[in-house]
Amino acid sequence: MNRLIKVAIVALFPIYLYSHSLVLNLMDNEDGTITASGMFNTGESAAGAMVRILAIESQEILYEKRLPENSELTIPIPKVAYTVVLDGGPGHTVSKPGIEPQGGFIKEKMPKEGKNKKEQPSRTNMQISSSNAVTYSIIVAFLLLFATIFISIKNTNKLLQELKK
Repeated sequence: MNRLIKVAIVALFPIYLYSHSLVLNLMDNEDGTITASGMFNTGESAAGAMVRILAIESQEILYEKRLPENSELTIPIPKVAYTVVLDGGPGHTVSKPGIEPQGGFIKEKMPKEGKNKKEQPSRTNMQISSSNAVTYSIIVAFLLLFATIFISIKNTNKLLQELKK
């Protein structure tokens, strides 16, 4: 019985769900736009993560917006060489080179002063997504709690019966 409980705990406890990394996908819509989608490799939504498009030569921010609830954004393709950065918080940043527009990239002009200095968006606007990993962990914790209570009651009743004899 003791071995069965240990096997059940190891099988049911979702250790692998706590390790995750951010995944960024870029698709060319072939209409002058790209679709940037982000998620964690556990299947968890990356809604609320910041998407930035940076010009490669000047590091100017060309586009900046948080992922909506569906974790996808459709963005016009810049004419200059760029990198797409998905920032999901500390330790969760991914970048990919941008998709070239149909006519190709044009040579980047020197950025104007003041255009690069954008106000940073506040973290209060970030949307919190529910995670399957957290949900499963809570369910497993409650199952283990109820199993412990059940076994404790059963053993207590056995002890009381032995004491009555």
